[in-house]
Amino acid sequence: MLLRVIDYVGNPGGGVRFTVEMLRGLRRRVRPQIELVSHAEALERYASLLGTDRDVRLLDVPPVDAWRSRTLMAGIPGAGPLNMLLGTARFHHVVAGDLLDGADTVWFPWVHRHRIPWARAGRVVATLHDVITIQFPEVAPAWLRRNERETVREWLASDARIAITSNATATTLDSMFGVPRERLEVIPLSGSHQRPAGAGARRTFAFTRSEYLLAPINITPHKNPEVLLRGLGRTGERHPLVLTGSGMDLWPPRSARARKLVGLAEQSGFTRDQSIFALGYVDDRAYEQLLDGAWALVMPTLAEGGGSFPVLEAMTAGIPVIASDIPVMREMVQRTGGQILWFDPRDPADLAAKLAELEAGYAEYRLRAERQARSLRLRTWADVAGDYARLMRLT
Repeated sequence: MLLRVIDYVGNPGGGVRFTVEMLRGLRRRVRPQIELVSHAEALERYASLLGTDRDVRLLDVPPVDAWRSRTLMAGIPGAGPLNMLLGTARFHHVVAGDLLDGADTVWFPWVHRHRIPWARAGRVVATLHDVITIQFPEVAPAWLRRNERETVREWLASDARIAITSNATATTLDSMFGVPRERLEVIPLSGSHQRPAGAGARRTFAFTRSEYLLAPINITPHKNPEVLLRGLGRTGERHPLVLTGSGMDLWPPRSARARKLVGLAEQSGFTRDQSIFALGYVDDRAYEQLLDGAWALVMPTLAEGGGSFPVLEAMTAGIPVIASDIPVMREMVQRTGGQILWFDPRDPADLAAKLAELEAGYAEYRLRAERQARSLRLRTWADVAGDYARLMRLT
């Protein structure tokens, strides 16, 4: 049985990790033949994570119509309005129709920014993680959000089987597109990730002897760094804030948004490399090291598709967590049977209050986190793969 996986985005956050973990789980469950079709940087990311794994055949096949090949002056400020005027604005890759043939099932693990010949969607399974690009106007230009909205609308109207990762996302899709609940298959994710093999060299960080707060976010507005900075500025001397994730290497600022966040950090009372350490993207090995040494993890996000990998990983490691009180996060934590501290993600004062609560009772909170780590109801990637195998009709 042949499973063909197609992804031209290779999202460097959770997207690639999700796909790789799923492929490992499917091999353990049903052992299909697997081809992974990608191109350019996305293919390189997959090759790096899969390493010498010979059970997945990597195929370098460019899309018929890559978004940059059709969008004039892509990446240049002001190009969006020009492309809208000329009718060339797009944010998607067009997939060759013959890639949908010759396989028992074709899976798009990152449906966003992909379009296919819709008449040939009968064997296709697609994972729709979230609609954050559409939900938050500040995340992307209007023309890009319109393009992504149309892409999602066409997927939902197609014959493809659509998987989502939470009931919260189902509610959002119903409100935005009027999608009936039975159209969607909710398959919650696992937070268990294979740790990097071997001991490896440990990195040296100036803050590792401190009781630091780890915030694994990124620079996009829905990750809510503004409330994080405003809420924690006065506690940085006691608990240095460590920022990881794409774009969070704020110094020197390389964009208008980075400059804004640097200014806000300084106004809030942070001092670079003393009370705040902006590391940006770190590899898995370095992140595991940071998580293991953290005093607590804070997650200020305003929206997620299926929850938060970093929160699940922290809970599994016995690290106290302070997280935004939004439906998808409540759904994820409730599923595990665990407990964390919640705060209103729109209110910096509430975040500061919850940190003070954690400080006052830290020994108790830490003990609770360590004890519950042994009894959490955690889905494995084999569980997730089993649900997908049924949806893909591989069993």
